[in-house]
Amino acid sequence: MHDAVAGAVPLLKHRGLGAQVLQARLGDLSAIFYLSPLCSGAMAVVPARGGVPVLFPQFADAGLLPKHGLARTAQWELLEEQVSQGSHSLRYGLEIFQNDYPTWPHAVKLNLVAEVTPEAVFFELKVVNTGCSSFSWTGGLHPYFAVQDVLQSSLSGLGGLGVQDRYDPDFQVQPQGDVRWTRHPFERLYAECPQLTLNTGSYSLHLSASGFDQWMVWNPGEEGGNALADLPAGDWRHFVCVEPVCVARPVVLAPGETFEGSLRIIKV
Repeated sequence: MHDAVAGAVPLLKHRGLGAQVLQARLGDLSAIFYLSPLCSGAMAVVPARGGVPVLFPQFADAGLLPKHGLARTAQWELLEEQVSQGSHSLRYGLEIFQNDYPTWPHAVKLNLVAEVTPEAVFFELKVVNTGCSSFSWTGGLHPYFAVQDVLQSSLSGLGGLGVQDRYDPDFQVQPQGDVRWTRHPFERLYAECPQLTLNTGSYSLHLSASGFDQWMVWNPGEEGGNALADLPAGDWRHFVCVEPVCVARPVVLAPGETFEGSLRIIKV
């Protein structure tokens, strides 16, 4: 179903591949997510570098499945979309059956809701075990937040938390104060999922999540960014990923059980 008010301006840009929200406008902000200008043409058939990919049922490359799992490369069905003055909502669905993927022989139904109101951008991911056996999964949402310059941006709210740093195994606790970035790659998985404030250089966003129990914070850095074929040279400076996820404690769902995880983004 697609309902629209005459003259209403869509605030979400999206596509069925991966149920990926590519862009969102919040209030007077033109765009809150980064989207690589190279993600067009032939690259439109692969997950876009930017927006908000859905990661399921495997986070990153920690398993037998393709990196970040199956959902981001599957074709989802747009179940509902409503556009009105100042608001835009949509709901995507994906059903996976037991025999669809030999490397992941489970049945599941996924629903992704995305909504923009004058006050906030909201995402909800629902995972329902529709099969006859339990399964565990890791993943979450992978938003690419647009920043003026990551070298001038900051993230507050993570001080004192336990952390796994991909590049420094001896770094185990985030110091008090804001997280800041340099030209070096940054990938840290935090032990909890508190409320955060992201200073993008021109405005600040308040980030809060439920259901998901960790934050992953990532930027490829100069060398890593310039090595990505779908990223223009230097564009690593224009985004940072702050991701609500479940990784260290995989979600276990018995038959019929449901997981719900959400992300709310508010301009401060």
